[in-house]
Amino acid sequence: MDEDLPTDFNVIVVGTGVVESIVAAACSRIGKDVLHIDCSDHYGGLWASYNFDGLQKFIKEVKTEPNKHSQVYNLEEKWYINKDPPQEEPKEDSEDGKAEPTKKVWCQADFTSEYRKFNIDMTSKLLFSRGPLVELLISSNIARYAEFRCVTRVLTWLNDKLMPVPCSRADVFATEAVSIVEKRMLMKMLTSIVGYNDEEMNNEFKDWNDKTFKEYLTHKGLTPNLIHYVLFAIAGGTESMPCLEGVRECKKFLMSLGRYGNTPFLWPMYGSGEIPQCFCRLCAVFGGWYCLNRPIDSVETKTVDEGKTVVVVGSKSKTLKCDHLVIGINECPKDFISSEPAETCDISKAIFITNGTIMASEKEPLTLFRFPPLNDEQNCVTVLEVGPATGSCPKGLFVVYLVTNKVKDAESDLKPYAEKIFDMSGGDQTATSDKPKCLWSLFYNVKDTSAAVHSGTDCVHVCAGPDAGLDYDRAVHQAEEIYKKICPGQEFLPRAPNPEEIVFEDGATPGPEFQREDEDAEGDKE
Repeated sequence: MDEDLPTDFNVIVVGTGVVESIVAAACSRIGKDVLHIDCSDHYGGLWASYNFDGLQKFIKEVKTEPNKHSQVYNLEEKWYINKDPPQEEPKEDSEDGKAEPTKKVWCQADFTSEYRKFNIDMTSKLLFSRGPLVELLISSNIARYAEFRCVTRVLTWLNDKLMPVPCSRADVFATEAVSIVEKRMLMKMLTSIVGYNDEEMNNEFKDWNDKTFKEYLTHKGLTPNLIHYVLFAIAGGTESMPCLEGVRECKKFLMSLGRYGNTPFLWPMYGSGEIPQCFCRLCAVFGGWYCLNRPIDSVETKTVDEGKTVVVVGSKSKTLKCDHLVIGINECPKDFISSEPAETCDISKAIFITNGTIMASEKEPLTLFRFPPLNDEQNCVTVLEVGPATGSCPKGLFVVYLVTNKVKDAESDLKPYAEKIFDMSGGDQTATSDKPKCLWSLFYNVKDTSAAVHSGTDCVHVCAGPDAGLDYDRAVHQAEEIYKKICPGQEFLPRAPNPEEIVFEDGATPGPEFQREDEDAEGDKE
């Protein structure tokens, strides 16, 4: 490979996270020579999705090679089930004499044998149906490389139990949890929020700059239940959330309603790790070079003819040159970062595998659940629950992600919330319970490198890592900003043609045709 690999490129991208992959695709799309490399043997970095075997290898690496994954710490894995299958016991006969089917009893060996059926995210995020990532996937025609499902329900924790959140206008008027007077009051307030404009700053919100969103909701006469729904479930905030921030988050939620389903959110099939790979595919289609398992040894800038500055990258005893280097912050040499990221709070995360959904549903649910703080010291917790229909796990299981800003450590921050919705006793899996059994858990902390980072040079561009937010907005924005510095005046990811649209001058036929499902074919797919 080294013999065939050129040494000079317009752009070298180091790391295959979301920001890096979007920039690589955008540069390759307009004809730049792009080399995209990663020190790992897989795509995504901290944005990756793993099968269960791959996740076990990642856990082992974090514990045995902490320098390789210095951004991940406090990692604790725990099993709540036996290693081997239980001995077969005779099934009890029912009144008609037929043996009653029993619920599957999972063991660790089952996870090992079915490891390929898991796609577990290190960074679990959703896409707003009218958010910047969905718009970019559509306008660039990259959407044909992926498939999505709608989040089917939004839940909240109210009066010490799980409650569904009415999202659409129909849901609001159908729910019995809200009185008719409350429904009218809520719809009037939400109409005001939809009309909000940052630039015009209409009269409704002009005096609320220095007040909280909760104060605004109280001022509008909303009852405590309605305030809870809007503040925690729709805006995803806390009682101290600034008013205009709450208004913006609510508007983002409301504007995405109805595009693809009854909730505003989409989930990528086979996990969030598919997102960076979509952009990598486009980069490769337009001539980008890809080298995985290729760490870099050194980075330096040099002035060459007529004062031009180039970046020299050392990798596997080969010297590579480029006009611009795009590099993930965890790969970038510290002397190229002119200032440390702004003060941020690290992230606490947890992943659970359970034998059932957190709240019964007629059809397999795909759930967003925003958990209000349980006490004054804790933060809100975002919960995402996905099942086998998303390609995330084998039939009969669910994968549940919990994310919050760090206070102490991941287990201390998140276990109290997990115990509210899971049975974590490790007892009989077939016993009847309102809560699903937790079969396996992983707690870990991640350094938050999502704040703006400056390289101190015009030709080295440092990409931030994932944040604790629900969506990809910050990553898309940063990728576009970096692209504008590399390619000023150029359109950001113009639409890529379908293979059947390409005309070959020499009469050659294009490669295999990409198939894209009709957007209206299924209500739960993008």
